[in-house]
Order: sequence, then C-alpha cells, then structure tokens
Amino acid sequence: FIPEYLEKQIWNYCFLNAGLRIVFNGKSYVSKNGLLDLLRRETNYDTDPDAVRYPIIHLRGEDIEVALTHNNDYGEDYYSFVNGQHTTQGGTHQAAFREAYVKVIRDFFKKDYDTSDIRQSIVAAVSVRVVEPVFESQTKTKLGSQYIEEGGQSMKQFILDFLSRELDNFLHKNPTVADALKKRIEQSERERKDM
Repeated sequence: FIPEYLEKQIWNYCFLNAGLRIVFNGKSYVSKNGLLDLLRRETNYDTDPDAVRYPIIHLRGEDIEVALTHNNDYGEDYYSFVNGQHTTQGGTHQAAFREAYVKVIRDFFKKDYDTSDIRQSIVAAVSVRVVEPVFESQTKTKLGSQYIEEGGQSMKQFILDFLSRELDNFLHKNPTVADALKKRIEQSERERKDM
C-alpha cells in the first residue's frame, strides 16, 4: 500500500461524509464541515487566509454540496465527486456546474462577463448523489449520466436550480464576498485585455 494514496482516499471519504471518523494506523481522520474542509486543506486557507480572495462559499442541498472560492493562481481547479466516488476527469456534473456558475454570476451582477474571466482562478468542490450513475469508463473517473435519476431532472437543470437559488441568496446576504468576487472577475478581465 502507498500510505499517501490511502490517506488522500480516507480524507475524501471524511470530506464527503461530515462527522465520519476513520481510524487508520492509529491516526484519526474526521471532517466536521465536509467540502468546506476539503477546500480549506487544498488552498492552505487555515495557514494562509490570503491564499484565497474571499472566504470559501459553502452550500448544501439535498443530493448536492458545493464549496468554492477564487485564489491567486491561473486556471481552474475542480474536485468533483459522485456518490462518494472521486471523478478525477469530471463529467456531466462538473460541466453543468461550470456552466451554471457562469450564468448565476452574470445574472447576479447583471453584466455579461466573459466566461474565462468568471472562472479564472476558481477553486471548487462539487459532490452530487445520483440514482444509478453511468460512468464513461471502468475506473469511474468521469460521470456520463445526463439525469439525477431515470426520468427525473437533468443534471444541468438540477445544478442550475441549486446555484440560482443558493449562490444567489448567499451573494445577496454577503455583499463583501460579492464585492471581492466582482473585483477578481474584473481583474481577470483587465489582465486578459492587457495581454
């Protein structure tokens, strides 16, 4: 066994099941805040709060959990999960999140920001629960399911409805976070135009 690999797997199970305690080789692993703890760990938030542009936004719903922030890097970092499986290659849920996030941000600020400016330097974790998921490979690293359940809501609509409600509410209730997010988008826009 490769201890580092096992430890990462154990942490993922703890992040996906807040409150679950796993003891491995005498060491105890537990996460109280789910995906919020995952992003805190991945962004080094606890040791360097300036590593992110604003406090991590953490949203939970039935069959979905999302945590997101922006850091000072370039590109996009996603941690996506389906029914506890780490989908390292993403899939329909990650694509739906990326699309829905852009739409909600544009609607919230009532401005047609460029997609790349909105998602530049985003760090997000997305976990969904799907009835009988369909994966695109044997390794289950990429979700292919178009629907949350057979004959039910599409993945796209499910995630859009969730973010339209929860992220929009969060940004209205937390104007300082909304302002920091807007500044990050506008900075990306300036940098892109300068290049």
